Amino acid sequence: MKRLPSAAGSAYPVSRTRKDECFKKTFSIVLEVLKNDDDSYDLFSRGELARSRVPERWLHHELCVGFGFCGDEYEAIIRLLNDCGKATVVL
Repeated sequence: MKRLPSAAGSAYPVSRTRKDECFKKTFSIVLEVLKNDDDSYDLFSRGELARSRVPERWLHHELCVGFGFCGDEYEAIIRLLNDCGKATVVL
């Protein structure tokens, strides 16, 4: 465990996992949704496959409950999917 100085000058332990977690939060989160030929969807988060072959009837649940894209954000994603077959969200 690495010790980093605090604001008061004393050292406190910081685990590597905690340090890495804070580091990741400083970058943009990207969600990509791709429409497959069989009308299912693949969802990628941070460039990695998060959900595969999601049926159209479960897409709202995955985007809203799983990733927090509800309401107007969800509608914008659906519009992009209908127009291009792909939607990318950058925060």
